[in-house]
Amino acid sequence: MAIQYPYVMEAIDVRRADQPESSRQKIIQTMALPALTRRTSEHMAGGSVMSLNLSFPQIEALEPKYATGGFDLDTLRHFGLAAGSFDKWVFAGSVRVRRGGVVPARAIIEGVVNAWEPDENTPGELMKCNHTIVEVSHYELVIDGEEIFYVDDDENVARSGSVDWFAPTRRALGI
Repeated sequence: MAIQYPYVMEAIDVRRADQPESSRQKIIQTMALPALTRRTSEHMAGGSVMSLNLSFPQIEALEPKYATGGFDLDTLRHFGLAAGSFDKWVFAGSVRVRRGGVVPARAIIEGVVNAWEPDENTPGELMKCNHTIVEVSHYELVIDGEEIFYVDDDENVARSGSVDWFAPTRRALGI
């Protein structure tokens, strides 16, 4: 029997994909990869004894988040720009695998920073500022070189473990 060991996030960073020098490793406090939830619809047949939540190959809207210690002037300067002005972000992690060494984890996210919320603070404290990314049209998660998730609205592709959930639908549509 194969034993699975934990993956422990040891360090994190958030940066613009096209600006690797835009690292936030010195100000990043937290990052939250988006939850992946497949779309469902409740179905209750007329003669059924129970309802079912039918699962579809589409996923609910993604909302990754990150928080910085203090102001992130780069994000604030670009906040509120015209709709359609998408940024490509890298959520990076250094992950230690118990009995396996340290491996990279990367999430590539294309979307818009839509919310900025500073926490309350008092003088002498580092103010935490929360950022939320919406209109996410591309998300991929790669751990140690292995693609875990890949979702792209423009390509009409959603897959996990290299299995494309939407391939039968595209074939049925003829696209």
